[in-house]
Order: sequence, then C-alpha cells, then structure tokens
Amino acid sequence: MTSTSIEAEYAEINKKENGWYAVFQSIKDKCELEAKQKQFTLDESKSISNRKYNRYRDVNPYDHSRIVLHRGDTDYINANLVKMERANRKYILTQGPLQQTVSHFWLMVWEQQSKAILMLNKLIEKKQIKCHLYWPEKIGEEHRMNLTDVGLTVEYLKVEEFGNFSIRTLRLTDTDSTKSREILQFHYTLWPDFGIPASPVAFLQFLKKVRESGALDDEVGPPVVHCSAGIGRSGTFCLVDCCLVLIEREGENKVSVQDVLLELRRFRMGLIQTVDQLYFSYQAIIEGIKRLNNPNDDDYEEVAIIKPEEDESMDLAPPPLPPPRVDSLQGKPLPSVPAGDDGAPMNGNEEVNLRDENGVGSVDRPLPPLPRDNSLEKVDESDHDSVEDELEDEDEEEDNEEANEDLTEEKNGLDNSNDSVKSDENIDNQEEAQVRRRKRQERQDAMAEKVREIKRKQKMCEESSPKKRRTHSSSQSERGKL
Repeated sequence: MTSTSIEAEYAEINKKENGWYAVFQSIKDKCELEAKQKQFTLDESKSISNRKYNRYRDVNPYDHSRIVLHRGDTDYINANLVKMERANRKYILTQGPLQQTVSHFWLMVWEQQSKAILMLNKLIEKKQIKCHLYWPEKIGEEHRMNLTDVGLTVEYLKVEEFGNFSIRTLRLTDTDSTKSREILQFHYTLWPDFGIPASPVAFLQFLKKVRESGALDDEVGPPVVHCSAGIGRSGTFCLVDCCLVLIEREGENKVSVQDVLLELRRFRMGLIQTVDQLYFSYQAIIEGIKRLNNPNDDDYEEVAIIKPEEDESMDLAPPPLPPPRVDSLQGKPLPSVPAGDDGAPMNGNEEVNLRDENGVGSVDRPLPPLPRDNSLEKVDESDHDSVEDELEDEDEEEDNEEANEDLTEEKNGLDNSNDSVKSDENIDNQEEAQVRRRKRQERQDAMAEKVREIKRKQKMCEESSPKKRRTHSSSQSERGKL
C-alpha cells in the first residue's frame, strides 16, 4: 500500500530529531510575524471593563474577528468567528463560560443562529474548574434556566449517550418574541486536559455524528466550539474537519495541513496549543483519509494510543506560576495583559506565547514517542494562567513574607532579648501573620466549597440522564427478585 502525501509528510517529520517541535515552532513564528505585519489588535479584550470576562490572562480574541453581542449589558465575549473559505466552513471558537458570562454565551448562540454547541472538556479537570455549568442540571421544564438579563430561557429536553461523548438536546427561548429553537450539545467527555482523545477513530466517530446532525451546514449559523480556553482542543477539531473537507473536494495532494492551520490562526490566536495536538491532528487526518477511501468500512477496530512513560511525568510537573502583577484595582490584582516571550506587556500586535497541554497518539499501530528534550518541555508542560491562579500567587507571596518574618523574629530575639520595643514589634508581626493566615484559609475554604458545588452539580447532571436512570431501575428490579 502506497503512502499518501500527508502520510509521507507525517513520516518525514516523525523520523527527524525534534521534527514535530520544529514544525510547531515554525507555525508559531509565522503567525507571530503575520500578526505584527497586519497589526492584529486585542484592544477590547484588554480594556479594564472586559478583563473580568476572560477566563485566562493570555487567551484573548482578535478585534477584527471577535463576536459582537447586540443586547445586554456588554457587547463583549471572548469568542472569534473562525473561517476557512475553501472548505466553506465557519466556526465560533470561545472559552468555557464563566459564571458571569453564561448569559453572554447563550445570547451569542441565539444571535448567531447556531444549531449546535461542541463541548470538548469536562467542567472540572485535574481538580480545577475549567467551565461553569451553563445548562440546567436536570431534564424538565421545572428545571429550566432563566437568563433575565438577556431575555432568554434554557430547558434541558433529553440526552443520548455514546462511548466517548453525549448529545444533549436543549430548548433556547427568547422571552420577548416567545420564539424557540432546539440546540444540540455534543459533549466529548473523554478528551483529557493536557492530552488528546483515546484514539483517532474515537475522535472521527464524534466528528461524524456532528456532521450528520447538519450542525456544520451552510443553512444554519456556525457551531459554537469550546473547551476551556477555546484554542487547543477546539483548534484541533477545526483543523481536522477542514482538512478532511478539502481532501474530499480537491484531493489530498492539494492540501497542506500546515497552511490550513495558518489560515485558521488568522482568526483566533494560538489554535493547536501543543506539539502533541499537531501530532494527533495528522493522525486523525490520515485515519480520515482511509475512511474516505473505504466509505463502507465504518466499524474497524479502534486503536488505543500508547502513551510513553516519560509523558506521565510531564503531566505531574507544571511550571511555577508567574509573579503577581503590581497594578491593581481596589486592592486586587488585575488579570495580566498578554505578554511576549521576554515577559514584557505586548502592544496588541503580537500573538502571545501560549502555554500548552500534553499527550501522544497513534494512527493504526504504536508510533515512536515524540523526542523529549528541554525545548519540547517548554512548549508542553504548562497550562494557562487563569484569574483564579491569583489566589495561589497571593498565598505563595504570603508564605514568603511569613518565612522572612520568622527569620527576623529569631534574629531580633538573639540580638537583644531585653529590648521591649522589638518585642512589641514582634508581637505586632505575629498578629499580622495570624490575620494573613486566617484570610488565606478563608480563601482556600471558599475555593474548595466552590469546587465541591461544581462537582455536586456535575454528579446530579450525570445521574439525571436516562442511561443512569435505566441502570438504577434495573438494579432495583434485580434486588426485588432476590
């Protein structure tokens, strides 16, 4: 069997030392240069009034392609319209909604006339909140979500469950006009943070269901695609879908995966966050070509990805948090503006140096692991800095202050144990340290309670599904027989 041109390119990159990192870095450098030359700005996302609506400090929508809301208390949402004219595809890529942006999210779905939402993450991943629960917890009209600030309601109608994903049907209603639309939510539940899907085939089965629903057709608005930041997993989905459309229309010899990615990145920064996501995208495209060539062969066995042992340590070793910002508003640190590679604030014309997720994959056989060196680790080992990370920054700063105070107290005691003035200062320092410890504990307790509440809602949502109810009822009947 002869190799396809894309498969040959994949093999060529794979056999080179640091080949995947070199390709990834080349794409990143080209995008940064083009963003400077075309002066892609981020002004709206950086304004003080809109920073609170960004989940991450370093993921911001370009002004020229951002989605503009037309009613409500703001016209801003962290979302971009991403287009690929050759493939006749349009997508809205956005972050996972924050608690204060749930209304904005649904208003965007309504105004853009989207038929589907593609959710590629879980609400909580690695003990961190990645997305607020933006649909009702339970099925039924009595549990509907009322978004009075934008004049919309959301009702949970039903759910279908598959091996790697679920499809929820939701009813979105405009309270002023009383018009309603059914919205499909395709929720990929087994795409891990810092990782990639279980196999290319599993991902392609998800893509097939999305296509069959008509959610990507011209007759409806662009689908809303989100993960946590709306660039990594979301960018992977768009890249694979666009490439397979172009291959089917024009032939594989006329399609460059890298050129398609460069085109998509002109509309939202940082699509495909990591070397591994680029690596996986090639695998999924090659596997998709096989399906195009064998349209009747839809049920061949999935191939699980074999993850090298060294990647496990990569997941467990996040980098240190950046230092807290010195500028403040009402005594609280502000989310930082995008920064360049040297850490300096950007002028709005550059693409940020994004942090990344991890994972390794295969097509239809175990593949060699990605080369591991210091430069690759810099790309792959870190997550974005969320506004919530500021609490950790403050805790770390306070720990350092307390340690310094303890050393000062010991030195004062040794130098002059009979100095009453220094004793009074030590008492004051101890009292201040106790106050800071108490405040820090209160913040930690509040964050822990928030995580527990999200987990509770997520569990209730899962238990309310028909599949869970069927399992529960069958187990009760079996116990009754005994």
